[in-house]
Amino acid sequence: TMPYMKVVIDTLKEKGLRDDYIVLVGGAPLNEEFGKAIGADAYCRDAAVAVETAKEFIARKHNQMAAG
Repeated sequence: TMPYMKVVIDTLKEKGLRDDYIVLVGGAPLNEEFGKAIGADAYCRDAAVAVETAKEFIARKHNQMAAG
């Protein structure tokens, strides 16, 4: 549920794991502003967009690792 989304992100930060995960949020009651406010990597309006967004983030991370 919405209140626990920030808790999950904050817990990842506290444990030093935040950079290991891509956090996407979405669903009818959410919007991009909410996603930014809780520290998510992206807001996705539906599952299809989430798949494409995840692919983009993974490709970007892969390219950074290959370059660095």
